[in-house]
Amino acid sequence: MNGERTEDSAGGSGQQDDMLHTLSAKLDDPSGTLNGIEPVLERGGYSKQEILSAFGSIDDLLVTIAERKAALLSDPLVNCGKIIDVEFARRVLTNFGILAWKEYSTSIIALVRLMVAEGAYSPDLRKRVYKAGPSSVAFELCQFFTKAHGAGVLNIPQADLAAEQLLGMLREPLYEALALNPAAASASAGSGAVAASVDLILDGCKRRRAP
Repeated sequence: MNGERTEDSAGGSGQQDDMLHTLSAKLDDPSGTLNGIEPVLERGGYSKQEILSAFGSIDDLLVTIAERKAALLSDPLVNCGKIIDVEFARRVLTNFGILAWKEYSTSIIALVRLMVAEGAYSPDLRKRVYKAGPSSVAFELCQFFTKAHGAGVLNIPQADLAAEQLLGMLREPLYEALALNPAAASASAGSGAVAASVDLILDGCKRRRAP
């Protein structure tokens, strides 16, 4: 790890939280991120030295942002409570999907571009960001499907495959952005795509009742 963060460095975790909130918001506009972190810091009103003082390194900043994004996306899954029926599962997955589509249409495009740009200086960065972000979200979605299977609501013996299939569909705007620049799919146009993706997963996973 490049630099160690401490709770009391640069004014403590409160200042870090303020920085993370501001910079995460600036990532909603992915323009300029192909050139590295400096344009994002400039839009946020921070110098590179201020970030290094607070987080220890640019790598640690990006990993922390990935962690925050993963927690945001996973919240509907983690805090859903008991899964009572298919329609309840549909609502939870739709809420998750809408959040995911929005982030994959905006800030995660920026984060991926930053990871590529800054990764030239830190080969380990991609692995750390993947573990903190996409891997964490996939795990929580897999846990949700496992929970629904165990409750007898859905028939998903391979929860990891169902999770990856749904995430693959929700990542459509990210794939388009990376291929086309700028993104062809917008965050506001995602509700229909999210509903179709969730329906496709659930139609194949509904618990078949014995006649």
